[in-house]
Amino acid sequence: MLKRRINLFLRNTLFAMMLSIIITGFGTGFVNDAHAAKKFKFTMQNMFSLNHPITVAVAKMAKEVKKNTNGQVIIQVLPSGALIKGPNIFETVGNGAIDMGTTCSCYHGGILPVAATAFALPGDPRGVDQILEFIYDEEVLKFYRDAYAKVNVFYGAPLVMDGYTIVSKEPITSWEDLSKLKVRASGTIAKTLQKMEVPTVFIPFSEIYVALSRGTIDAEISGSHTESYLAKTFEVAKYQTVPDISGAQNCEVIINQDRWNELPENLQVAFEKELKACSTHVAALFAAENQVVREKMEAQGAEYVELPQDVVKKWISTAVSMWDEDLSKDELSAQYIQLVKKDLKKRGYDL
Repeated sequence: MLKRRINLFLRNTLFAMMLSIIITGFGTGFVNDAHAAKKFKFTMQNMFSLNHPITVAVAKMAKEVKKNTNGQVIIQVLPSGALIKGPNIFETVGNGAIDMGTTCSCYHGGILPVAATAFALPGDPRGVDQILEFIYDEEVLKFYRDAYAKVNVFYGAPLVMDGYTIVSKEPITSWEDLSKLKVRASGTIAKTLQKMEVPTVFIPFSEIYVALSRGTIDAEISGSHTESYLAKTFEVAKYQTVPDISGAQNCEVIINQDRWNELPENLQVAFEKELKACSTHVAALFAAENQVVREKMEAQGAEYVELPQDVVKKWISTAVSMWDEDLSKDELSAQYIQLVKKDLKKRGYDL
């Protein structure tokens, strides 16, 4: 009798131990599965040069995204031109051939006209900080994202740099000075000048320096003061006009919409936080760069010249009339212009 009880006790004990091992095994497997969180890898085509402020900021963003998602989101940033050239990045991200990229909205106006409208809007008096604030307004950011989603692109973050300036061989001290110049310009900037009866010509960016040095053109509009420094056009056209004749240039981080939608909400939140930090970083880097560039150019003979108020007023009034007459023919562009006007009114600008 005692022997039978001992055997039964041993059998029950053995069964309990085996059951515990099985349960523990299943539990461990479940925990391991939970901790083996899915990883999401994004290949990103950057369009800017290695020493460009945007490249610096994007590289930092990639590190921070990986860190703050515990390695679940990994971004591989490819150097400029590695797979796709700048003008083709938007379309390639939209069709999913690449996951994400940096680009400037002027490049994809043919696919999404409002993108070209939003890039360096002529006559917009706002600078980098104000335009960055504007884009991050809840209503405006939603507008951007809804517009870009139509072509399967998630508008990730604005990368804002200074607007366009006039670089000239002679100082512009009056309306008459400007009206006599033959100016290299393109897009909506050229249209605005033509409406003001200022002769324009298009010359590829790579040929601007030679055209200025030979006197083929008297002035050029192709970017900010910093871009004039990088292109060395100040060597052959030393006058840098202020203020800028357009709003800030709007470049951007874009992501394939389907890839973005794959991310769980917690990863989207962490990712988006770093996207916004990247925007702020870009603006800060450009602000620091601009001051250094001005000092370097002035040391080499460049001069910053204030545009006369009558020229500024005529430029702005002509450009603003074009917003309604030309740019607003596109439905989304018309909506964007209304958002701009609403923001300008709120900030006290009288156009």
